[in-house]
Amino acid sequence: MSDPKYPRLSEEESYEMENTMDPELYMATTKGDLLEFIRAMEEKIPDSHHGSTADCVQLAPQKNTVLHLATIHGHDEIVKLICKDLPFFVAEKNVKGDIPLHIAARTGSSLLVALLSGADYREGCLGETNTEGNTALHEALRHHHKDVAQMLILKHPNMSYGVNKEGKSLLYLAAEAGFESIVKILMENPVGRYAIPENNKHKSPIHAAIIGRNIDVLRLLWEYDKLSFETRCEKGWNPLHYAADNGYLDGVDFLLNRCHEFGYHRDKQGFFPVHIASIRGHCNIVSMMLQCRPDSIELLTLQGQNILHVAAKGRRLKAFDYMLKMPEVERLINQRDEDGNTALHVATIYGNPKVVSSLMWDDRVRLGLENSNGLTALDIAEDHMRTDIESFQKRLTWMALKVGGAPRAPKIKLLNGNGRFMVRQHPRMEDYRDRVNVILLVATLVVTVTFTAGFTIPGGSNNSSPNLGIATMLQKVKFQEFIICDSIAMYSAIIVAVTMIWAQLGDISSMQVAFRLALPLLWISLAMMSAAFMAGVYLVVSKIGWLANTVLFMGSNIIVLLALVFLPLCFLGPSNHRSFRCLSYYPFCLVLSALGSYAEEEEEEEAMFG
Repeated sequence: MSDPKYPRLSEEESYEMENTMDPELYMATTKGDLLEFIRAMEEKIPDSHHGSTADCVQLAPQKNTVLHLATIHGHDEIVKLICKDLPFFVAEKNVKGDIPLHIAARTGSSLLVALLSGADYREGCLGETNTEGNTALHEALRHHHKDVAQMLILKHPNMSYGVNKEGKSLLYLAAEAGFESIVKILMENPVGRYAIPENNKHKSPIHAAIIGRNIDVLRLLWEYDKLSFETRCEKGWNPLHYAADNGYLDGVDFLLNRCHEFGYHRDKQGFFPVHIASIRGHCNIVSMMLQCRPDSIELLTLQGQNILHVAAKGRRLKAFDYMLKMPEVERLINQRDEDGNTALHVATIYGNPKVVSSLMWDDRVRLGLENSNGLTALDIAEDHMRTDIESFQKRLTWMALKVGGAPRAPKIKLLNGNGRFMVRQHPRMEDYRDRVNVILLVATLVVTVTFTAGFTIPGGSNNSSPNLGIATMLQKVKFQEFIICDSIAMYSAIIVAVTMIWAQLGDISSMQVAFRLALPLLWISLAMMSAAFMAGVYLVVSKIGWLANTVLFMGSNIIVLLALVFLPLCFLGPSNHRSFRCLSYYPFCLVLSALGSYAEEEEEEEAMFG
């Protein structure tokens, strides 16, 4: 009867306990001790069982036999002995479906592959597949072991190899690895060729050659089978789509010179190859396509978007700026898509502040253009901030438009549910209350801190007459700075708190006025509080010169940085004066560089291609 304190073993656990390899045999095999291995094998396998698939085959927990273990550890003498005396081990599989030949091919050991595939009766093992659908030849090609792959092909050149569970054929793997000689062998062998019609649904070796940037393999595939270049993947991409996506300039040049019609094929999302290159920011590819096929600049997506619209969705600023300088692209800058959106509208919709900022400072961009809903780019940014869960990227985009002086539409309209235009409603009171409460909370904390600091002054007060209660460091310049800065911080914070309380009692207009007043004062309050802290700490550590100077250096730099970066941003607003715009633009660039960094590669890929 089992002890109720301990759970019963599962069938799998019971199997593993009953089917474990003898420790001495396991150690001898993994260490490569041939004599100890022979002794252990003679004890476990009687002579009567030699040469048969006897039940006495011992397995490790992963169902590895001694031949698997010897192959894994590269002990060729033990492998040679087992293949000679116990050949049935050659076909045994472990839990992953690997026979020893899979392991040898994966590790790239030509000697072990030769031993395991040396005899005629082992030819059948060459076609054995594991749980991933890979033969030994698949494994050799996947791990880029060219010599092993050639050896396996020569062992049985006419054997039919299918695709694995990833849909990758031998030809695909050889093209991906750049093994031109193996590609040639497979293309010349009808059994190994990929271009059989029923295999066209699998991954194309042409795409593999492009992804691997193997131009010689690409030329070879074109020489042997031009029709296979018509194969498209599940996304509807032809080879030129893949070359444009990977920024493979030689591949694009090769394909445009031989089958330029690929440049006019849409994928399943409606993108042409030139659009793919634009999204990825491959300016050299875009330039080559426009030079080779000038009319490709007129290609539009299903939404009527040109290459600049598509590039504005991505986040590759250098590539976008390069495209703006291309003469061919100039006429696309203010072109509209089916919804009336220009590239500036699209960049705003996708929340790309760097692209928006670049467009804002291009004199060719018409900032006041309205889309089909009567919205300018600034209107879209403000609507997104009100209706969406506000993201930092959306706020930076709005800031870029404000800094650049983007206007609102004279009469802003939106489409209602019936498809009719209506005047946009004013923002709700609730949209502002949270902001008011946050500012009020910060101002209250500043008042509390500065009030406390005013009565716990550095150095304390005199406790005797005639200067009872007077600060001991009253004559120190830094103490006087401390008092002045602390007082300014406190009174500024009090004004901010009163302003926010007043704003809560008014309407939307009063709140907007209150924000314009409160934000600069709150910045002054925080800056003065920082200055007061710096002066106070300097006083109490002034006897240690290097420490006092360090405090002074750090505090001064932080205050200057706050003044340069955030103070101009408190006065954001559209202006036709370029000098004022520049005053806000450079601090905004610092904010964007410091806080607006993001992964350029992944986010738009998911959004654009799924």
